Parts: sequence; structure tokens; C-alpha cells
Amino acid sequence: MINRRRGFTLIELMIAIAVVGIIAAIALPSYMGTVRKTQRSDAKVALSEAAARQEQFFAENNSYATNADRDVLVTNSDGKSSPEGHYELSVDNSACSGPPFMCFSITATAVGGQAADTDCATFTIDNIGRKTATSSDCW
Repeated sequence: MINRRRGFTLIELMIAIAVVGIIAAIALPSYMGTVRKTQRSDAKVALSEAAARQEQFFAENNSYATNADRDVLVTNSDGKSSPEGHYELSVDNSACSGPPFMCFSITATAVGGQAADTDCATFTIDNIGRKTATSSDCW
């Protein structure tokens, strides 16, 4: 009767670790890319909300808000970031003379981990509803 040991050999264990490492190396970048694409909606929501608040501000003040007034455009307590904090908003009124400012452009710029999303690092909306971004397929 032969006494066999049961269990894994060191080679079998190393092969299993190598397979898991290869799968992780392929899956993790794909996962992170999907997360970044999903977080782009944070910019879209923030810009839509800020544009609507700009229209409300204009109805009340006969002028669009400036970058100094951006705290009236977002709901976050810091007055400048998107709801989830992945983008920072800025307002540009330089395309028109003022005050009163009769136009605006609001830009959401990726910050933190979202800044690695170089394909769609910025989103912009203006007073006539034009939506632009770093790449044409971001919106």
C-alpha cells in the first residue's frame, strides 16, 4: 500500500497564482474604464442643474451668474463641485460684455481619480444649450 500525500504542490500553487494575476491584469483596467465612463454622468447632471439655475438666476436678476456667484449654481456646500465630487464647475462670461451678462458657459473639469479619464476630461454647456466636451462622443 502506497501512502500518498494529498494537497497542492508548489508548482500547482504558482500556476494558480500566475493565472489569477493574468486575469486581474486584464480585468482591472477594463473595470476602471467602465467606472470612469459611469462617473461622467456626474458632470452631465451638474451641468444640466447649473444651466437651469442660471436661467432662474437670469429671471430674477436680469443677468447670468458669474464665476464669483457659482455657489448659487450647485447644491454642494463648497459651491463648486458636482454632486458626486468628480468634477469641478467654473463659469465663463467673457464671450459677452457686462454686467449685466447676457451669456454664459459652464465647464465641468474632472478632478481626483476621474482626472485619469483623458477622453472626457471636460464638459461644457452654454446659454443656448450647446454641449461640448474633450471628445465628441462624451455627451
